[in-house]
Amino acid sequence: MSAYIIDYDHNAPDVEYLQKTHEPFFRCIRERKPDTPIILTSLPNFEHKPQAKERREVIRATYERAVAAGDKNVYFIDGETFFGTEERYLCTTDTCHPNDLGHYLMAKGYEPILRKILEG
Repeated sequence: MSAYIIDYDHNAPDVEYLQKTHEPFFRCIRERKPDTPIILTSLPNFEHKPQAKERREVIRATYERAVAAGDKNVYFIDGETFFGTEERYLCTTDTCHPNDLGHYLMAKGYEPILRKILEG
């Protein structure tokens, strides 16, 4: 495996669930795969999810604690950046699930970090 992407924000029922599970999930992977790059991502269509900013901060905090502990193989992508600033509603089929455009824009968001990881 070349990298892990932890992106389950949308499927977490609430911010409290993320607070209980996100960092432990990251640490579980990190303990077993200390050298594998891990990308942490928050949800892209934040405007449709309650507590979106608080949810993002839980994920960012996992990243910041990992970096502070010396992890050099962890990355954070703010999902809010994936769909741009205009006509964001065009990126999903139902304000939740990315359509072709949404997936394309997400892939463009992941590409620079994955390229860096894979090209070393």
